[in-house]
Amino acid sequence: VTIHKGHDVTWYDAMLKPTRADLGLPADAFLVGFTGRMRPVKGGAVLLRAIANIPPERKVHLVMVGAIDDPLVQQLAASPPLRDRIHRLGHRTDAAAIATLFDAFAMPSIEREGLPRAVIEAMSQRVAPIVTSVGGMPELVVNGVSGLIIPPRDAGALAAAIESLASDPIHCRQLGNAARTRIESHFNIRHTIAKMESLFLHAMHAPPPEERPRT
Repeated sequence: VTIHKGHDVTWYDAMLKPTRADLGLPADAFLVGFTGRMRPVKGGAVLLRAIANIPPERKVHLVMVGAIDDPLVQQLAASPPLRDRIHRLGHRTDAAAIATLFDAFAMPSIEREGLPRAVIEAMSQRVAPIVTSVGGMPELVVNGVSGLIIPPRDAGALAAAIESLASDPIHCRQLGNAARTRIESHFNIRHTIAKMESLFLHAMHAPPPEERPRT
């Protein structure tokens, strides 16, 4: 039995949200966000290489919220081609609220990913997600409808996905709106509660399993 963890999109509507100016983020850039503790399995190096593949004149910037526990990511983020387009905000208690500032959200995990809360938080706030086909993320995002799904470890595919959204803001907003609807309709906390209740009731009233014959 699969029961997804549920959310309520209204949890995020009342949050006090910062502005780009509050955080020193450029007002005219297309902001791609990542929220979470950046470990090697999160694919941060792939994400940074994807940003490096996008011409600077596109004004695509990356915002990273959370601790960075990947030395390669630290090295790439500080390199001359990237450092002016990377904004490292560190650990923040208002990470979910900051997600509202993003134009797109990237979760480029390369392995061992479940159903990331950070992606759900971004989708709940109408931010178009770009995720890899790892773990439970393909269950969360419908490719081309409520976000984009790309192969893991593919910086070229990730760069192309980001550029496609940056060059078509209308489509990007459509995906963001559909992402919120996806959480409302398929990952609602009310559905989680109802399914859990149904599972427990079924277990309570199910006949006991037959005893296996001894050999």
